[in-house]
Amino acid sequence: MNDVIVKNDYNESVANLEMMQKICHQIRQLKHFQKLNESEVFFIVQKARSIGLDPFDAVSGAIYSVNGKVEMSANTMNYLIRAAGHSVQKDPKSDETICILNGRRKDNGDTWTASFSIAEAKKAGIFKNSWERYPQDMLFARALSRLGRQLFPDVLRGCYVEGEISQAPPINAALGQNELLPVGDFEDVTPRIEPKKVTAAECEKLTYTLSLCDPEYTKKVLDRMSEIGINELIDMPFDIYSKLLPAAEKKAVEFQELKSAEVVNAD
Repeated sequence: MNDVIVKNDYNESVANLEMMQKICHQIRQLKHFQKLNESEVFFIVQKARSIGLDPFDAVSGAIYSVNGKVEMSANTMNYLIRAAGHSVQKDPKSDETICILNGRRKDNGDTWTASFSIAEAKKAGIFKNSWERYPQDMLFARALSRLGRQLFPDVLRGCYVEGEISQAPPINAALGQNELLPVGDFEDVTPRIEPKKVTAAECEKLTYTLSLCDPEYTKKVLDRMSEIGINELIDMPFDIYSKLLPAAEKKAVEFQELKSAEVVNAD
């Protein structure tokens, strides 16, 4: 019985991976999406599946990959919350200077109130462009995102509203340029170049591939990473990733073929 379950799990994993690869390939055939690389499309489509969003809606602008995190339009965030059966109401006290939202969960009746104001936007240094032209829309988006993280985290699953990450000023933006540079006995005016690291999509792809490998092989890989100071795959330099992924993919195929053969022989 266990062998049958293993075989079914293997077949399902392979089918899911093949389906994902097919979807990503089809999406990138469209001219509009050719600017996205394969890893970006894979990441967006995978995230869309995890939050119950249609993959084509996702790559069409519903969600974005930003610095290893996910942003989504306020419309998409609002849709996901309401599609889950929860309630969001704008407080009558809201105006062009502040948006106050009252939320209620469908499952247990929990409530929460969140707000975002023009004063907060100015303090954060983001009050410009769309904020000046469409203050009520921007306030609603930020208040909704804040409410969602507090009351509906199971719906948003770590996503932020559009612009929340990409338009945020750097934490050290207020510092002078010289304070951003390394300083020893003399001032070094050469910016430090950090090695390129893997993206969240690449990390997710490697994690999935390692899950299909022999557990002993996966353990050796993770132990080796730890030995060289890499405790999380997301911290891996890209040059190591580019060598490890092909090797892991080969090991995954070999291990899955071996498991499949064992199941067949057992039958």
